[in-house]
Amino acid sequence: MKPLGDRKFLGPSVPSAFTRTFGGQVVAQALRAAQLTVEGKRAHSLHSYFLEGGIAAQPIEFEVEHVRDGRTFSCRRVEGFQNGKRMMIMTVNFHHDKDRGPEHATAMPQVPGPEEAIDHLEIRPRSAQKRQLDWMDWDIRAVEESKLTEEQLHPAGQGTHQYLWFKNTGVMGEDQDVHQAALTYLSDMTLLYTALLDHPEQELQVASLDHAMWFLRPVRVDEWLLVDQYSPSAGGGVGLTKGNVYNQQGELVAVLSQEGLMREPN
Repeated sequence: MKPLGDRKFLGPSVPSAFTRTFGGQVVAQALRAAQLTVEGKRAHSLHSYFLEGGIAAQPIEFEVEHVRDGRTFSCRRVEGFQNGKRMMIMTVNFHHDKDRGPEHATAMPQVPGPEEAIDHLEIRPRSAQKRQLDWMDWDIRAVEESKLTEEQLHPAGQGTHQYLWFKNTGVMGEDQDVHQAALTYLSDMTLLYTALLDHPEQELQVASLDHAMWFLRPVRVDEWLLVDQYSPSAGGGVGLTKGNVYNQQGELVAVLSQEGLMREPN
């Protein structure tokens, strides 16, 4: 991220097989811009809306507003622009690590590990496979449905669950802010397509509308992460998806939620 002064940053363009900017890039760069204005606290949650499609070959200018700086929490509002058009808005909340209180977390599903999983492209919709050209530094593996129980596929009558293992294959360093931003990039890779699992034959126009994340514990994206993702609802041309992110030690490190357009072509 290139500082432009007055809490403005320039997010570089990233080579892409698509003309539209990948949504994960947009939210990751917006988070990174917010992080660069906060000291002594880590991002705890973010909520963002995609307003306009971006042009992948062009950089994005981000403007960060200092909403509040308290002793415990800080809040930032970020707007992203291309060619003078506002393309996204995000609020990010930051929290220091000194508070203590009750602890609990949803247990990690007992599914096969990454060494038993298959290349995720084997189960991806054909329309989504081209995007893999943008993700060459990510190892993404899917747990085959044949290796899952009915309870793991449809717990408590929910929509179909999908289990994916992710790991970045690059050198990520130790900065937790960078790992959070990389996880944010990762979070937009496959989540929305979960809403299509129970509608495999339908031809739909799909696009991200909003994106939310909660960072619950420290995370490393250069170690294997399991994402348990599913869609609790679809209707009216939109689908809602959710995901729990676990490390291999079984810790719940993040929770994801995304709503997207799922509209029949005119």
